[in-house]
Amino acid sequence: MDREQEEQFLQLALDRPDLLCSEAPVEILEACAADAEPTPFLEEFFGNGFSGWAYQEYGRRLPQFIINNAIIVLWNRACRIHTCILTGEPDPDRDKPFFSDEDLYGT
Repeated sequence: MDREQEEQFLQLALDRPDLLCSEAPVEILEACAADAEPTPFLEEFFGNGFSGWAYQEYGRRLPQFIINNAIIVLWNRACRIHTCILTGEPDPDRDKPFFSDEDLYGT
């Protein structure tokens, strides 16, 4: 992915914090699955999207440590979605907001 594409995806995250998992760009899912941890680009992408989603949901900005936690769980879900696509398995989060971290921490 070149820098121009990355900029477009960063803008997408800012503009569409309500993006559904079923609408997640394949390029993002592939980028997540390609590395053992989120790259700086993916950290910014998920941070932007989560921050926008959280602002819509809670009406305020959240502390950075919460955003950092969300980046990891959102990246992990993106890897799982990519695996579902490859294996043909149904994605259980298909209709959930892609940038939401609700129900991703387990209890």
